[in-house]
Amino acid sequence: MDEMTGILLLGVVTLCFGFLSGFQISHIYYNKRLVKLVKRCIHSGTIAPILVEIEKCKTDKTECK
Repeated sequence: MDEMTGILLLGVVTLCFGFLSGFQISHIYYNKRLVKLVKRCIHSGTIAPILVEIEKCKTDKTECK
C-alpha cells in the first residue's frame, strides 16, 4: 500500500511540474513577442504594428498561436 501511495504521489508531482513548466515556457514566449511588439510601437510612434499583428492573426491562424 505504501508503494502505491508513493507512486501516486510521484505521478501527481510530475504532472504538476509538467503543468508549471509548460506555463513558464509559454509565458516566456509570449512575453518576448509582446516586448518585440512594444519596441516596434515605440520606434514607429504609432499603434500600427499592433494593427498589423491583428490583421495577421485574422488572415493566418497558425501565426497567432
